[in-house]
Parts: sequence; structure tokens; C-alpha cells
Amino acid sequence: MFSSDDAVFMIGWEYPPHNSGGLGVACQGITESLSEMGTQIFFTLPHGNVVPLRHMQVLNCSDASWFTNSNPSNQPPFFAYSSSSPVPHRFYAGKFDQTRLHLLPESELEEKVGQYADLVATEGKKHEREYRIIHAHDWMSFPAARKLAQATGKPYVAHVHSTEMDRIPDGNGSQYIINTELEGMSHATRVIAVSYYTKQLLVHTYGIDPAKIDVVHNGITPLVYPPDTGRHHFAPKRPVIVFMGRLTVQKGAEYFLHLARAVLQKIPSALFIVAGSGDMYHQLLLETADQKLSAHVLFSGFVRDKQRETLLDRADVFVMPSISEPFGLVALEAAQRHTPVIVSKNAGVSEVLPSAIQTDFWDIQKMTNEIVRMVAKPTAYQQVVTGQLNDISQATWSAASAKIKEVYQKVLLNY
Repeated sequence: MFSSDDAVFMIGWEYPPHNSGGLGVACQGITESLSEMGTQIFFTLPHGNVVPLRHMQVLNCSDASWFTNSNPSNQPPFFAYSSSSPVPHRFYAGKFDQTRLHLLPESELEEKVGQYADLVATEGKKHEREYRIIHAHDWMSFPAARKLAQATGKPYVAHVHSTEMDRIPDGNGSQYIINTELEGMSHATRVIAVSYYTKQLLVHTYGIDPAKIDVVHNGITPLVYPPDTGRHHFAPKRPVIVFMGRLTVQKGAEYFLHLARAVLQKIPSALFIVAGSGDMYHQLLLETADQKLSAHVLFSGFVRDKQRETLLDRADVFVMPSISEPFGLVALEAAQRHTPVIVSKNAGVSEVLPSAIQTDFWDIQKMTNEIVRMVAKPTAYQQVVTGQLNDISQATWSAASAKIKEVYQKVLLNY
């Protein structure tokens, strides 16, 4: 049995403030809650730039060769889902035939994952008497978990926060990453999915046994200070509609521009803010200019901390039109700050935020009507806000961590 004072060896890839999205935030929420429950945690990262943390022991599993003068050792070498330099296939010339090339790393990021696995296995072996279970977060950590499990004979849990099928919905993603995800989940003792939406994807697309998958929804950290609901920060006389996320096909950023054009026909004073960065940035910028929307659509770039809070406080409506979203923590953050949320039905967060307005990502007409309704009717606005706040009162990291400990129990009982 997994007791309250047992330890877990957790393999991560990013952690706030050095994170590119929800993965690092989720790792923070989970580890802090598990620690409060008495669980000891070893947590690995591919860099050493972490302020000492009281709730867990962070292990630096990086290699000096990863860092250059332009990327010193006190900075994370790569983010989870950022673009990376390709690894030329000529490097493998003469070693593999063409039929096996799709199984090889296609980018610097993917190549580092393999190196990280060796470093984690070495570090994990040193501490093998101090923990009973291995817990790996997303594909970047799965090879390390497999290697460490083989070296120590300990079971591992594969925690799926996102898949390549989500990130590249058109099916043209990295075959190497897809293969890594499949092998990582197939060899894991159990799999944690962040939503039932994700569980169905793992079952139907990756062929994972549904009996092996536990759903553990993400939570949200309670606010230290109440949100600034005055919404006076900027553009006080204009309705502000916000999109926040990576500028990729997955997140539906292009649909947000279609929505802006439709809403402006009914609310000419509306202001749309696109907060985030990604490979579609220039395409979206040019499309905005081409549609003569530049005076109504602002690109803020990636925001965090106070800027992020200010923007969510100011938003009259938050929109997340994702084509495929395993969870979508930012929707919970917006709801927590008393902002009505419109969320895609293809988002796992809809399972814990039923009071939010749920639509198909392509249904511009319905989203437009809902935005007009929120802006024109304060009672409807407040009804959505109140319902959302009730929803998120149940979405806590302590609840998530309690379920994770139940997964640990299943693993140890059956291993």
C-alpha cells in the first residue's frame, strides 16, 4: 500500500516560472498538494534553474553540452512545445534504412529527450531505495520512466496532459513523438488522463486498454487576493474579448479571428485581444490586416503573472475555441477571475466547468450570439459567472492529488 509518508520519483520537463503552458502549472499544483498530504517527492528537470522548493527535492538532470553562450546553464534549454531545430537525417546515413527513419528524432527537442532519459535513469538509480513508484509527465518524460523502471524494477505511471494528436489535429505531427507516446503508455503500469475527452482519444487513437486509464482532472490554486472586477484597466468603454493560448492550429486561434469579424458587425466598439505566441503568429497578423481588423484586434504576445491576471480581470468574455484540448487550465483561471467563458466542446475542461458556455469550435454564429448576450444583459452575465464559481469550488488540486494517490494504490496492489 502507498502510505502518506511514501515517496514518489516524479519525472518532469518544465516548472514555473520556466514553463510554456499548462504542463508546468499542473506539475506545480500536483506536487504542492501531494506534499501537503505527506508524500515525499523527487522531481527531475532538464535544467538547474529552479529556486529551492520546500515541498520537494528537485534534481537537475541536464548535460553541460546542452548549454551555450547564447543559452547559459542557468536557463532552461528548451520548452515542452516550442519549435526546435531539426536534426538532419544525414546524421543517421548508413545506419538505418528509410523505413525506420520515421522512428528517429526529427528535432533538437526530440533528441534531447533521449539524452534526458539516460540522465534521469542514472539519477533515479541513486535514490532507488527512497521511493516506490515512478510518475512521468507527458511524452518528454516517458522514455526516462521506461529506462528507470527497467533499471530499478519499479512500476511507473504515465500522466498524459497532451498528445501529439491534440497538438497537430490534421494528423501530420511527429511520428517519433506519437511512437514515444504509444510506447510510454503501453509499458506503463497505469495511465492518467486529464479528462474523459483525452481518455477516449487514448483508447480510440492509441489503442490503450480503457481499464488501464484513470481520469484525474486538473485543479486550480485558490486566489490569494480577489480579482479586480472593476475592469477599468484599459479601454473602459469597449467590450473586451480575450483569447489566451499558443498560436497554433490546435488552439483554434484562426476561429477567434472569424469570431471577431462576426461580432464587430453587431458590436462595432468591441476589442479583441490575442494573448500568446506560436508558429501561426505572422499568418494571423497578416490575416488581421487583410480583413481590415487591425484597429480591433491586438496581439499582446505571451503573458504571465500580473499581466495575465490583469488581462483576465479586464476581459468581458474569454473564448477558448480549441479544435482539440485535453484540458485547458486557462479557462478555469478566467472563470476564477469572474469572467464568462466560452469553451469548445472538444475541451476536457468542459467536464469540470459545465456552467461555462459550451459550443462547437466552428460555431461562430452561436459564439457571436453568446457574446452579444453577455455584453447586453448584465443578469445573464452574472448568472454565468456565479455558475462558474460554483463549478471551480470543486476543482481543487487536493482533489486531484487524492485521486492520484488512489492510482498509486492500484499500481502497488497489482504490481
